[in-house]
Amino acid sequence: MDERERRMAQNEAMFREVNERVDEVADALRERERDLCDYLCECANSDCTFRLRLSGNEYETVRADATQFVVLPDHYTPEIEALVTGGDRYWIVKKTGEAADYAEQVDPRSR
Repeated sequence: MDERERRMAQNEAMFREVNERVDEVADALRERERDLCDYLCECANSDCTFRLRLSGNEYETVRADATQFVVLPDHYTPEIEALVTGGDRYWIVKKTGEAADYAEQVDPRSR
């Protein structure tokens, strides 16, 4: 993985870390797992400030795989990830190659 790809993977991992904290708070406030909450787009762009709305169940689907991230439509980076599923509200992307290895190493759920 070159330096640019590493930075992109680090940016996405940072957004995932923030979303894990958001999810902890959302769990306490949500009445049902299908209630929607705001999460940060986990794209590679460190300047991205867009939010997307996910239910608890949708968020857990993303987090079921340490190499998956949730992004706004068209916010994915084909150099380091593949599109898993696309929809109107969000896309799920999966890291590939060395970026996938990095994503697994820094996964907050496996610490």
